Amino acid sequence: MNAESIRLVCATDLTARAGRAADAAAVLASRWHAPLTLVHSAEPGPGPGLVPVQRRLLLEAERVRSEGTVVDPVLLRGFAAGERVLEYVRKDPPALIVVASAVKGPLDRWAFGSVAEQIAQAAPVPTLVVRDAAALERWPAERGPGLAVLVAVDLYATSDNVLQWVRTLRRLGPCTLTVCHVNVVAPPPGSGAADPLENPPRLQARLEREVRKKVRDVLGDDDNVKVVVRPTRFRPGATIVSLARERRAELIVVGTHQRHGLSRLFHASLSRTVLHDAETNVACVPLVAEFDPRDAHLPEYRRVLVATDFSALGNAAVPHACGACAIGGLVRIIHVTPGSETSGAAATRARDRLKERLAGLVPVEMGARGQPPELGVIEHEDPALAIAAEADRFGADLVCLASHGLGGSKAVFGSVTQRVLKVLRRPLLVVRRPDE
Repeated sequence: MNAESIRLVCATDLTARAGRAADAAAVLASRWHAPLTLVHSAEPGPGPGLVPVQRRLLLEAERVRSEGTVVDPVLLRGFAAGERVLEYVRKDPPALIVVASAVKGPLDRWAFGSVAEQIAQAAPVPTLVVRDAAALERWPAERGPGLAVLVAVDLYATSDNVLQWVRTLRRLGPCTLTVCHVNVVAPPPGSGAADPLENPPRLQARLEREVRKKVRDVLGDDDNVKVVVRPTRFRPGATIVSLARERRAELIVVGTHQRHGLSRLFHASLSRTVLHDAETNVACVPLVAEFDPRDAHLPEYRRVLVATDFSALGNAAVPHACGACAIGGLVRIIHVTPGSETSGAAATRARDRLKERLAGLVPVEMGARGQPPELGVIEHEDPALAIAAEADRFGADLVCLASHGLGGSKAVFGSVTQRVLKVLRRPLLVVRRPDE
């Protein structure tokens, strides 16, 4: 988005609570060096019609403008405020929508949602729902660690949009970042609801490594970012709210899939839960939002998995994997073989011989670039599933395969590669034959 086109929109119902949200929006607009549009929707009534409402909106715009921010008041006509605001921002999408949170009662959580929730769940751009305007008003003028931000991510590429928006936020002022991932697990047999829930150590380490990798790829560094991975039995949104309370977060940033209609009934919405239950400000970033690719950070591949069947083509993938791995990174070279009919010492010797063959594929130059590669022999009847599972276990940043994958014929090669593509949720480097 070009600087000339950046603007913020604040939707207001002209209450005192909405006024605080407008103050926070003005602070952000001043930091963005962007104009602020103050939007209110009203239905014409009898008598003077919208004249009194127009006057109140102009006075509110003048009050916010007194802080030095360029403010443009816009009065929309219509009873359904949420729909009118959404129609307005869809015509000319701003950089950010700011709206005050609703005061929700105990029965409201079962309703279809407030205007703030409606906008946050359907807007084409990020929406900031303000509950604690003071935290935003004093940021970033105060000295100190900055705004305490909790960012919720999953391990799919769509959550990169959330981190990309946080990257923009960090340019406005200092932030203390905690990036969290909540994984849903089944409780151990015999455990009760009150028993503490923990991930197995290897799973915990892998998830933390993958979250940190995502942070590093999008934000450019992870040195000053706290990474938290926490399991839950159900309702990840409630766990995120609990984490925000523990970390004393002043802003929670979550992604929203913007499901509507029947889709909402069959998919639990993490962002809706956070919007309902959070005690602080919440920013909802649509996972389909577009960002300027020129602003992207170049990813690093610090853990690369490569598989070979010991054919000339399969072996050719190993140097590519070593070259793609970042300096100081780790390459794991594997071979997938069907289960052996032998066992004991004979099977051990057979695996050792295969590992020796894998060691003979490591380029000499690799010794100066990174750690000694790991070698692995995996017994499995389905090479595609074995590769995908090993990529997850290893926490691979990149998987490297020859053009036809594994097997003994072109048809088998092709089928394995296609199945790897279907089950793998990680970047894949495919090395093709030069004559294809």
